[in-house]
Amino acid sequence: MVDIDRRMAAAASAEEQGRYREATSLYEQLGTDIQAEIGPFDARALDAYEGMARAISKGAQSGSPWADTV
Repeated sequence: MVDIDRRMAAAASAEEQGRYREATSLYEQLGTDIQAEIGPFDARALDAYEGMARAISKGAQSGSPWADTV
């Protein structure tokens, strides 16, 4: 079973610290896992994908979306 709360917190922490690429990956994998294990219409999967979109947007706005890899 996916540990949704812990993994969502890890993704949010990465996002808050400006590690947008990592956050994007964590949110995406969480959304995929939720859909596979709980069901494709679980609202928490949508929350994860919204987090992924937000992290992508913040990375693009920062001017260096992959800065966390340098």
